[in-house]
Amino acid sequence: MKKIFLLLFIGFSVALSAQTETVKADARLYDVYEADYLNRLQTKNPALIQRWNFYLDNAWRLTRIPQGKDGEYPTVSVADVDNINILLLQKEQNLTRDFNKRLRYRIAGTDTLIEYYSGKEFVKAFNAHTGRSHAGE
Repeated sequence: MKKIFLLLFIGFSVALSAQTETVKADARLYDVYEADYLNRLQTKNPALIQRWNFYLDNAWRLTRIPQGKDGEYPTVSVADVDNINILLLQKEQNLTRDFNKRLRYRIAGTDTLIEYYSGKEFVKAFNAHTGRSHAGE
């Protein structure tokens, strides 16, 4: 009887530990959030870390300004176009996003735009990335 309990306990423990996913926070998140907060999230809400990690590279893209549309975009300052931390840029320069449409910001001194995908597009891409899906998509 003790052996059965022990085997059930071990099996249950292994099943629970397999469900607890550890997601490592991207180093760029530490530029935006405190380390203690990120460390707590890694155990209490790893899905949020996973979402932010994905967001850093997949919520936006760089594109060229269409001809004749030079003055139509709000301007942001970017120190290194090749190493953009979009979450830090949002925090420091109060960039906003829209759930239903793409928004564009001109990088000062360039003919380059930061184009945010709509919130809907991002959620769909994130769900595809994680294997999650929702009815109606």
